[in-house]
Amino acid sequence: MENVKLRSFDRFAHTYGQYNVIQKKIIKKYLPFLKNRVVDLGCGSEGLCKYKEFEFYLGIDTSEEMLKRNPCNTLKADFNDKKCFEQIKKYYFDQIVSFSALQWADDLEFVFGEIKKLKKEYLLAIFTSKTFKSLHKVLGIKSPIYSEEKILKASTILKPKSIEKLYYEMSFETPKELLEYIKFSGVSGNTKADVCKLKNFIKNFPVKYLEFEVLVIK
Repeated sequence: MENVKLRSFDRFAHTYGQYNVIQKKIIKKYLPFLKNRVVDLGCGSEGLCKYKEFEFYLGIDTSEEMLKRNPCNTLKADFNDKKCFEQIKKYYFDQIVSFSALQWADDLEFVFGEIKKLKKEYLLAIFTSKTFKSLHKVLGIKSPIYSEEKILKASTILKPKSIEKLYYEMSFETPKELLEYIKFSGVSGNTKADVCKLKNFIKNFPVKYLEFEVLVIK
């Protein structure tokens, strides 16, 4: 993960658990599909052990601030680095999972290739560039994460059994609430908007919601 992204997650690790509303919805939807022995890439500050009892759970994240707050068994490692997967191979597990982290992969094809080599079941939820689409259009921002097309192309490496598309919306009463959600959830990737366009957005509040599009690969 690039340093600028890491700083974003480190800085708001203390609020991530409060604001990762959509991530929690996805986790709860797919809990029945999780095996008893899992490795979780990009586990964040909470960890799946809050939602289910596992025989073995290992949460992996590159943010020390996130891991300090995570109550589960964790390992500091970067899924952009081959060393991470060499460490993973030392553990006995049945499934590798990731909920809303792999959209920040430096090279998604590399990560998928390493997951393929593990020869384990997988369940990967990845946000697409259509997340925050309307807001990005108003602010003239290009999404920092992968498009659906690029994710699907990279996923051919895995040869998945199924790919499901999920869509969510969150509404906000004020521009302050909307922008605070983006800031404190740590999902912006430190993307900067034009100051004039941002001021105009705050003044007129033309978009009162955020969209989230997610591909679930398994």
